[in-house]
Amino acid sequence: MSKSHTPVGRSLLRLATGSALLAMLAACGDPRAVGSVGYVQGFAGLVAADEPQAVLVARDVLSAGGSAADAAVALYFTLAVTQPSTASLGGGGVCLVHDKKQKTTEAIDFLPRAASTAAGNRLATGVPGAVRGFYSLHAKYGKLRWESLLAEGERLARLGTPVSRAFAADLAIGARMLAADPVSRKVFFPNGRPLVEGQTFEQYDLAGTIARIRRAPGDFYTGAYAKALVEAVENAGGSLTTADLINMRPSAGPALTVKNGDEVMHFTQPPAVAGAVAARMMTALEPRWEKVSADEKPHLLAEAAARAFAERSQWMNPDGSAKTAFYTSNGSNLLDGYDPAKHQPVSADRPADAVPASGFVILDYQGNGVACNVTTYGLFGTGRMLAGTGIFMAAAPGVNSGPPAVGPVMVVNPNVQELRFAAVASGGATAPTALTQVLLETQLSGAKLEDALAAGRVHHSGNPDMTFVEEGKVDESLLAKRGHQVKAVAMPSRVNALKCGTGNPGFTRCQVAADPRGNGMAVVVGRD
Repeated sequence: MSKSHTPVGRSLLRLATGSALLAMLAACGDPRAVGSVGYVQGFAGLVAADEPQAVLVARDVLSAGGSAADAAVALYFTLAVTQPSTASLGGGGVCLVHDKKQKTTEAIDFLPRAASTAAGNRLATGVPGAVRGFYSLHAKYGKLRWESLLAEGERLARLGTPVSRAFAADLAIGARMLAADPVSRKVFFPNGRPLVEGQTFEQYDLAGTIARIRRAPGDFYTGAYAKALVEAVENAGGSLTTADLINMRPSAGPALTVKNGDEVMHFTQPPAVAGAVAARMMTALEPRWEKVSADEKPHLLAEAAARAFAERSQWMNPDGSAKTAFYTSNGSNLLDGYDPAKHQPVSADRPADAVPASGFVILDYQGNGVACNVTTYGLFGTGRMLAGTGIFMAAAPGVNSGPPAVGPVMVVNPNVQELRFAAVASGGATAPTALTQVLLETQLSGAKLEDALAAGRVHHSGNPDMTFVEEGKVDESLLAKRGHQVKAVAMPSRVNALKCGTGNPGFTRCQVAADPRGNGMAVVVGRD
């Protein structure tokens, strides 16, 4: 086993020594009690994410009998350590959650909003939402103790963790920006040089922050720690008040839905705009996709994307929130006037979506699922680490970054409450088109999950009037002969997804995969 995997794969009993849960388990003396790895016999679940070490921590939680929500909490607080470039505690996110027993599928929005003041030359700052967001997820859907789920993230921050290939790629891009920040330099530039893949690094301040959150998560928003956090933001040139932290509240509610036969596709509402755009595209494409030839499909997808982005410019505010006249997913006129033989330009604002984000999907052995995107609205947020915290200050959406181009999807059969599909996408403006394409291929065309993720992608943002195709994977002539200006590029989109057939989830009915364009990991948990 590689060095990056050696700290993981241990029992939660060992990971959370000293917690009340562990005291209880020690009294029982049963190594297979709930909370210990191997508790679930047989199929224990699925998990896929952008960073391997975080996946392995979630794997152990599922094996120990934790719910999908438990695994999501453990994964995120590990990701905040192993990939702080996109998952720092200064950011936030959005999740879709399916609870089979309660027969519900809902969205939890804890995306950072802009702080209330940004006077003078101070940098507009996003209000951290992740801590309260994942705490609310755990409060409603968790089974294991909160303290135990944060223990491995704290341990990795305190004792050190190797730089994964996924994080090394982000470091290579952000090195110059981090070098300009004295707090970041201390962590990511040992001996004056940026960290590289395989090199172990410690984050003592972040370990202290996670330890505080593990014991008293409310302090992050209302206690003495909250006051210290506001002061650290001010010292870093940002803008944040204690009122901003107090007023940060996750919201839970229904998702946008698109019906497909006996199944219902659930998408996130604005300001998670990628979900909203994907919902609009699927509404228009679902009745047509299987009726057109393979020759026409790239054109149909590009036309739908261009029109969806043109429409988006009419309903979306700069921060991703919706104007009063926000459409519903029941609209059916997106492709009115569509010409199967000719490209039709549209009028649209140029997208300025925040590209960096991370996403993960999880299914537990009981059939409950969680799909989340997290972001700091910029690679390493604003590029400024808050002294004494180990946290990167998030940018403010619509002020010094684009709207949140995030949005998971879940497909549920409401008759039997089975989660059939879940996916998350990142990649800025290309996220909703990538998500839509994977949905079309898996749910309508019946493609295998890995084939759908590997297929060449097509994207059109409306403005510029250019159809982008993944280089070496799409026949450009199919679009050029219909009047498209075509440009082949390396697509930045990443999609992680899981798929299950009907019946109880298991080894033969379920698949999970990470996007082959990235450096993430997907695992099936348990033993057949």
